[in-house]
Amino acid sequence: MEKTLIFRSDVEKALAIANLSKKTHRTVLIVAMVAISSAVMFASLVLSASLKSGIAGLRSRIGADLLVVPEGYEKGEERILLSGEPNYFYMERNVVDSVRSVSGVSQASAQFYLTSVSESCCDFPVQIIGFEPESDFVVKSWAKTGVSGISGGEFLLSGFNVSDENGTVRFFGGEHKIAGRLSKSGSGMDNVIFCDMESLRRIFDDASRKGFGFVSDGDTENKISSVLVRLSDDASADAVALRIKKAVPGVQVIIGEKFIRNFSGKISAVLVFLYSISALVLLVAFFSLALIFSVTINERRREFSILRVLGATKRQLRSVLFHEAAILGGAGSVLGIIIAALVVIPFSGVISQKIALPFSLGGFGTVLCFAAAVFVAVTLSCVASAAKSAVRISKAEPYGDVK
Repeated sequence: MEKTLIFRSDVEKALAIANLSKKTHRTVLIVAMVAISSAVMFASLVLSASLKSGIAGLRSRIGADLLVVPEGYEKGEERILLSGEPNYFYMERNVVDSVRSVSGVSQASAQFYLTSVSESCCDFPVQIIGFEPESDFVVKSWAKTGVSGISGGEFLLSGFNVSDENGTVRFFGGEHKIAGRLSKSGSGMDNVIFCDMESLRRIFDDASRKGFGFVSDGDTENKISSVLVRLSDDASADAVALRIKKAVPGVQVIIGEKFIRNFSGKISAVLVFLYSISALVLLVAFFSLALIFSVTINERRREFSILRVLGATKRQLRSVLFHEAAILGGAGSVLGIIIAALVVIPFSGVISQKIALPFSLGGFGTVLCFAAAVFVAVTLSCVASAAKSAVRISKAEPYGDVK
């Protein structure tokens, strides 16, 4: 009967579980080591994919070929785009007309940055940006669905992270209807509210009546913060940027594609670091497990000899060891993935704010695919780490030592 039972795979699995249960301390330590490896791998994959998605979202959010800002405020514009950090800077409104007259410019639209506010709509400061819906060729295209003006002339679009109550937001006691919500980008634009210039003046007036001061005087009639430029089909971004700087003194021109390319290069270094850490941790776990299995073989030679006497084949002894490795790898990887998911997913917003980089966490399907990939990779690595010990088991004979 025993000889018949030993040939069943469920018995091999039961033997593996029994062996691990007898060595509780060692099993817990190995599972913890595997869990750390899988947690680091899973977190690295999610973070790197979120950063890549954030870059793609930033590319779509820039939308314009050129951004014209006051000279010396390029970094301020970058902080708004990347992290949504509230900022403000101003130049004369006639700049937009001068830009439109430059050869190679197809469209130009002005924006006005109001200083940060902290209101009931959000748990973080919100950048309010006034824009011109009639000349805009960027912002309205970010909306999830088609938008139309609101009765009373208001036109507000809220970023993905900006919450509203029944389609309205409240600033300084004034209630404003939201015409549409922008799709998620993972960039600073998710923390922005865009509104037409008239609505911006109302918000400013409400704040002034309540005693809130602004660095800006709210002069949306004569001031703007930036100009978004779309080039003609045959125009060169570098050439047009140079023409604008010559035609309009005191401005700096940011080339959208070049900005994205430079920023992507910086992000690449972060991605290489994340991938390297994942690979290093997995290799350490692999060789550590291989060493552990190799050392414990000598301790278990009597156990394997008894199994051989009971009728176990060399293949079945190897199967027991591989089952042990698979159980350790599976349990450790699941535990590590759960721990990493509980840290990364609920706190993705905090992570995005802390690293001050475009960050867009993927959907459930994407995260599940990463979890499955980590589970398979870590479990297979654990099984592979037992290969050398399995070869040594193949040389074991009844009542013989494992060499």
